[in-house]
Amino acid sequence: MNFEYKHPTKVLFGENTLEKLGEEASVLGKKALVVTGRTFAKKYGYIDRIRKILEERGVKAFFFSEVEPNPSIETVKRGVEVAKMEGVDLFIAFGGGSPMDAAKAIDVVYAFGGAVEEWIYPNKVVKEKPYPIIAIPTTHGTGSEVTKYSVLTDTKAGKKVVVVGEGILPDVAILDSSVLEHLPKVQAASTGLDALSHAIEAYFSKRSNPLSDLFALESTRIVFESLPCSVEGDMKCREQVFYASMLAGYAINIAGTNIGHGLGYELTVRKGLPHGFANLMILPEACVYYERYLPDKTRRLLEYIGLKGIPGGLKEAILLLKRKVGAPMSLREIGVTREELDSIIEKALTYERNLSNSPVELSREDVRKIFENIF
Repeated sequence: MNFEYKHPTKVLFGENTLEKLGEEASVLGKKALVVTGRTFAKKYGYIDRIRKILEERGVKAFFFSEVEPNPSIETVKRGVEVAKMEGVDLFIAFGGGSPMDAAKAIDVVYAFGGAVEEWIYPNKVVKEKPYPIIAIPTTHGTGSEVTKYSVLTDTKAGKKVVVVGEGILPDVAILDSSVLEHLPKVQAASTGLDALSHAIEAYFSKRSNPLSDLFALESTRIVFESLPCSVEGDMKCREQVFYASMLAGYAINIAGTNIGHGLGYELTVRKGLPHGFANLMILPEACVYYERYLPDKTRRLLEYIGLKGIPGGLKEAILLLKRKVGAPMSLREIGVTREELDSIIEKALTYERNLSNSPVELSREDVRKIFENIF
């Protein structure tokens, strides 16, 4: 029961909370760089809406709308140049996990200088506070609006990397559930499963504590209950999964992730598989190890989410949920060939930051078995 907890992010949750952006931004800065993806904000009229909301409160808005899925170090560098050119004093991230992660990294390099690579874990862990950030998620999965992580892609190394530290926790998170009406079914499924992977991996993390467990258990329960109807477009269900995603963000902010993320990253880098689907390709097999080595904790989770006594335990419960929401079920289905398995396994084993957080030390043979079982 020994732990410390500090979370400085102010959260505004609910329908139409986006209208409060100007009020929040005006006390943090006067010139904002709004970091978004390439299509969503423009397609649905949010560029003009955000500009109007900000300017009504005296905040000038500049837009960097070049963030791709799984943002690259190169994209962060371009964002830094735009921030320098405009002399901004506030960052606003609007989008899924990618714009939020990109905005955090852009902020760090803009505020403190140096190359992006100098801030990548473990070379540099951000401890200082850069310019303020307001995070506005438009999907219900990453929880990045309340986390200290910025996950990037090093395209030269072909690998996921991370900037991490308390300093990049957003100052304000605005979770306006009305933006989720535009979420396509496949993205609803992938991002909702991402939230589930955060919750379950945090729950079984080496660094878990009673507080992270509290967030993780409730997040898991909600995703199992509400993700299928969210995928079908029910807005009440989408709001519930939005809340679950935020809770899971709190959980990983304390406890981190492990097997699902560590072994799943390579599937995203190599095959472009959406992050949530990649994690959930691995997670059912990871649960076999969790259940074997932490049976009491597994029973508590199953009991909490109302699945106690289900044949096959947590693994089968997750597989059933995946089928319900249309997630890919095998590596072959996403285009992996048997000839690629060896190189995928070798690359996956390099994600030591995540794998070392597992409650179970996986051998090379264990990792191979996981990939063989999902092939």
